[in-house]
Amino acid sequence: MGAYEEYEKLLAKSYDEAIEFLLKKYGPSQYDYFSEKSYQRFMNGEIKNITRGKFTRSGEGLYCHHIDEIKVLKISDQLFIKENNIPFEYQRKERLVYCDLIEHTILHVLIIKEAPPELGAIGYDAYLKPMIEEWYVDKFIPKPEWMKVCRQRSFLNDDEAILIVKAMEEALGRTYHDTPFDFHETRRRRKEKIKEEIEERRRKWEEEWTKGREERRAREEEIQKKQMEEFYRTYPKFKSKGIHPQTSRVKLINLLYEYKYNDSFKNKKELEAALKPMIKDKLLRELHIVLESS
Repeated sequence: MGAYEEYEKLLAKSYDEAIEFLLKKYGPSQYDYFSEKSYQRFMNGEIKNITRGKFTRSGEGLYCHHIDEIKVLKISDQLFIKENNIPFEYQRKERLVYCDLIEHTILHVLIIKEAPPELGAIGYDAYLKPMIEEWYVDKFIPKPEWMKVCRQRSFLNDDEAILIVKAMEEALGRTYHDTPFDFHETRRRRKEKIKEEIEERRRKWEEEWTKGREERRAREEEIQKKQMEEFYRTYPKFKSKGIHPQTSRVKLINLLYEYKYNDSFKNKKELEAALKPMIKDKLLRELHIVLESS
């Protein structure tokens, strides 16, 4: 029997039957999920984190599933453990089962079917089903080595991956793509739509940015115009000389030397050194007085 056919048969079982099948297929765990002593110390508030047991078989491409996830939500989450006072019995090796990615996903489908849906739906919809599509349809290869091993362990080609997810969705009374072609076509259209939406947002952003830039430029020009008008009201003699608020200190000192200080200082450098402590506003006022009297 091929892997895909085995997954179909597993999906047709009850949750208890699937657990029994997987226990026979992979064997039971030899270790508890958490250290019992550490678990109790955590529950007593003595430590912040629980020490995990040596249960993992990710090196073989297998996940570890809590059998009692059909009863309790997030059974291995430390926050939920403390908030819901989850007993250690759920963490014992006898309550663990191994499975590959597809089998793990099927277990969550069976939980949704047989128990309050939220117990299996979070893992299925948010984590497991998207991972199948990403790994086998999009052909994404994860970076962590253990994930690569898990991906290879339950490897399906893209058509098989689509068909098994379709079977899972139908088992939950949901609709999915009729054929692998429909799946790929829908994904292609969705990508095109997203691309168009991104392009439209970019175009609008550019329009708004350009409009904003022009508005800012107009405001700045208006401010500069008012500043120039105020500047020439204060210093009317400067307009004909081409002196403006941005005129450099060097030019102001050169003009002062030319109109007033050429007899008092040997050169412009001496005048520049002498006027170094003087702020620019004072230079402007003095130069304007000089021009008014010239």
